[in-house]
Amino acid sequence: MTRYAVIGASSGTGRQIVRYLADKHVQVRAISRRPLAAQEGVEPYAADVTDPASIAKALEGDFDAVFYTVDIHGLRNSRETVRSVMYDGCINTIHAAAAAGAKRFVLLSVIGPDRPSWVWWILNAIKPGMQRNVLDRERALIHSGLSYVICRAPRLNDSPGGVIPIAATASEHRLDMGMGIARADLARAMARAAAAAPERTIWDIYADSGGPIPAWLRTDKR
Repeated sequence: MTRYAVIGASSGTGRQIVRYLADKHVQVRAISRRPLAAQEGVEPYAADVTDPASIAKALEGDFDAVFYTVDIHGLRNSRETVRSVMYDGCINTIHAAAAAGAKRFVLLSVIGPDRPSWVWWILNAIKPGMQRNVLDRERALIHSGLSYVICRAPRLNDSPGGVIPIAATASEHRLDMGMGIARADLARAMARAAAAAPERTIWDIYADSGGPIPAWLRTDKR
């Protein structure tokens, strides 16, 4: 039986992944500091990614994939606080997943961290050091030895999804405000990436009626 762990399950894209997987009758451990209510197929679990022992305990078990969707909110976080959550928390989770024998690690990232963009200037002003943290944790995952898929997303929105087709390409885009995707659609794409995307790959995932839609994204695997 397929079993997944979602880190950052109480809000945003993480919550949408839990919802999508539960609807598909996939077993999910929904991990967050403030766990969701229990429901059929969903095991709420309290853990903090900034505490290595806490996240290691949360990932004990046999997981087909671990999704990392944690973000930091607020406008006045220090550079050190942003680093602690965005980078250190991800590193703690990578180590815990590797120690537990997770079969795949799916990282929610951001389009174009290695390309200049005025949008990054704004994001770095809001979350000091964000771009560096995004790049550093991607590089750490790439060198971790884990099977991984990195899903880089543009501007997110909370529309219901399912209106504009989901496109995915190899990493090639700059971050700009013209690209976007509904969190519900991104969650569906990340679930499919966990099941069917080639391992050790990085994808730009966004809404675009013109595609392209790679084979793994067209499958109905979970």
